[in-house]
This record gives sequence, C-alpha cells and structure tokens, in this order.
Amino acid sequence: MQELINQIREAFDAVPQPSDEELLHPDCMDDCDILQFYGGVRWQDMSDEMIVYNYAALTAFSPKAFRYYLPAYLLWTLRNADSIEYVGEAALRALDPGAPSEMLHDFRKSHYSDLDAGQIEAVKVFLTLLGNHPDLGEYADEALLNHWLEA
Repeated sequence: MQELINQIREAFDAVPQPSDEELLHPDCMDDCDILQFYGGVRWQDMSDEMIVYNYAALTAFSPKAFRYYLPAYLLWTLRNADSIEYVGEAALRALDPGAPSEMLHDFRKSHYSDLDAGQIEAVKVFLTLLGNHPDLGEYADEALLNHWLEA
C-alpha cells in the first residue's frame, strides 16, 4: 500500500492549485458542496474532518479542481477503507461515470479530462487494489469496467 501512496503523491504533487473561479464545474448550478474550498485550500493540508465533511465535493468540482483535490480523497480512502464514513464510497462513485447510456455519463466523465497518464495509472492501481475490499470492491470494479480499463 505504501507504494501506491507514493505513486499517488508523485502523480499529483505538481498539479497547480485552482483559483476560486476554477473550482466549480461549469455544468453545476450551485457551489454548496465546495464552499469550504474557497480561499485556497491545499489538498496536502486537508484534515480528515474536512474530507469527511466534504465527501460530495468531487462531484461538483471542475475538471481542474477534481484533478487537484482527488489525491486527498484517494489517500483518505486507502487509510480508512473500513470506515463507516461515506467518503470512500463517494470517491469511488465519483470515479465511475456509469454506463454510456446513463444520463449523467458525460458529465461524470468530464471530471477526468485533465488527468495525465501518470494520474490515470495511479487511479487504475487504486481501483484495482480496492476491488478486493469487501465493502468498496463493487464500486471499484464498476468504475474500472465503466471507464478506467480503457482509459
């Protein structure tokens, strides 16, 4: 697991922090799920409490903000995979665009548009590892099947 943690940190460490104007996805109508991110929150400084409280933020972020904040959620999930908190499932669901016929497929998939090859690989390894988890495995497997195996 430490190898994956290092891979995630290395893949995302140099990603520039989005400005406040770049946080909200252009197709989102309100920013209630990302209010605590205004003012320049670094993903490396996010507390566990902030991540837990803002579990839904990944769905409202722009592609640029998704790319920047995703590692905080991946690392939290790795450290807390057995937690009763919803963060792990929410992160995995944010990585699953659903079937191409689903109404929100293109919107969900748009979040991944700024990820580079190293970041995509880190996400694939993350999902593959969690595929064996008794509670989160089904969500990881669905994400892999619906997008990441072909990414």
